[in-house]
Amino acid sequence: MKRNEFLHLTGAGLGAVALSSACSLLDAPEMRVCTLAELEAVPYRIEKFNGRKIFLTLREGNVVIFSLICRHKRCTVAWEESREQFECPCHEGVYDREGEVVDGPPPAPLHRFKHEIRDGDVWVLNAYEG
Repeated sequence: MKRNEFLHLTGAGLGAVALSSACSLLDAPEMRVCTLAELEAVPYRIEKFNGRKIFLTLREGNVVIFSLICRHKRCTVAWEESREQFECPCHEGVYDREGEVVDGPPPAPLHRFKHEIRDGDVWVLNAYEG
């Protein structure tokens, strides 16, 4: 490899790393989603956090926030209320109401976001549980 080819490839690689780092800095570290009373009044809510859909619900009185991004090929899953499961339209992945894989190719459960309740408001944090 010639010197100028090496420098060109190295520069392109460094530029790509810098760009990906800058894009991750654009993600909000947290967001107020709703009040706890608003969440208690409905079976679930679907919101957007950092450009991706999230699913909020109460399980035995506790707030649970799932990412709606399939762990297989990153398609957006849909909540099928009548079957109480999340279904991926891309490759027929199925997750149960707790986000665990039931069927299909997903290699892992849906991510659950960390959250906090502050003065009666539900805040989603840009971090996963566990």
